[in-house]
Amino acid sequence: MENIKPQAIAQTQLIPDFCRGRTIFMLALAMELVAFVLTLAGNARGEAAIFHLALLSLYLQWIALCSAAALCWARRWLKIARPGIVFFVCWGMLTLIALFISQIAYTLCETVPIYPGFPDEPRGAFIIRSTVISAIVSLLLLRYFWLRHEWRAQVTLEGESRYQALNARIQPHFLFNSLNSIAAMISIKPAEAELMVEDLSDLFRASMEKRDRIVPLGDEVALVHAYLRIEKVRMSDRLNVEWDVPEELLGWRVPMLVIQPLVENAVHHGISKLREPGIIRIRIREISNRLIIEVENPLPPQDVEKKHGNRIAVDNIAQRLQLIYGDRALLELGLDRDIQGAIFRARMTLPLAAQLKEA
Repeated sequence: MENIKPQAIAQTQLIPDFCRGRTIFMLALAMELVAFVLTLAGNARGEAAIFHLALLSLYLQWIALCSAAALCWARRWLKIARPGIVFFVCWGMLTLIALFISQIAYTLCETVPIYPGFPDEPRGAFIIRSTVISAIVSLLLLRYFWLRHEWRAQVTLEGESRYQALNARIQPHFLFNSLNSIAAMISIKPAEAELMVEDLSDLFRASMEKRDRIVPLGDEVALVHAYLRIEKVRMSDRLNVEWDVPEELLGWRVPMLVIQPLVENAVHHGISKLREPGIIRIRIREISNRLIIEVENPLPPQDVEKKHGNRIAVDNIAQRLQLIYGDRALLELGLDRDIQGAIFRARMTLPLAAQLKEA
């Protein structure tokens, strides 16, 4: 039997991304704090302290920028070593950079007099002291950025795994209900059942072809139309749908399969319980740079037995929205009233600012 092992993470991911401006800014800020600490720990006071802080800041920032450039470059070729080896190679590289810059800094201070009596120690002592301090500080900072990078990568992987698991649970839920509808039609309307199978095939083919979890709103609306065609064959004139979707919103990107489960709930918990035809209203609009998606269905009569579902589909939508948008998205369910009486409304609010609009 073949022993299946998890694939190794690409080694370029082991090194934090020092090519990003945010990481470089955090590194520069940390080095400036080190300069403040070293200045406060020294004997200089007054103007001498200010001069010492300025010179030390310049010196440390050069080390920080050169180190960030070296680590950014190292991400591209450190691919074949173990994590521990990569870490110490990076640390050794930073120590050599500090040694090299300290040599240059001492030479410049000797060549260009900056302050009377400066430098005030032999070259060897200055280089050794600077290199040791840089080695200690770089070890601590590199370890911090390393752990922070691993934590962020772990959070991303866990979020992606959770998303895939939740998305996989929605599709069998829809498939089960759709197959029940087809099974009910096979014996009485085989031709229409065949059309339902074709619609179901088209619907699942479309969903499987989407490799990204974010799709244009127009694609999501098309999936809902395919589902409603299946239910329309089964329920005939009892199912009516009113759409209010401005064409200019069809390019906005939304998570896949977030509207269809809401419409499915409206069909099975609303329309299917009515004795007369009912209307599902699907309304999508933009308000204050947010996408508002509403699905409304009439309430069944009071004497109809109510079966409360386990809310798997709704809970999955809420968790997927949390993974994608955090607290910026909102899913609301509840009773409401319109001019025709009591209704059940599902409202989903998505932030448009975080999305990419199709050209």
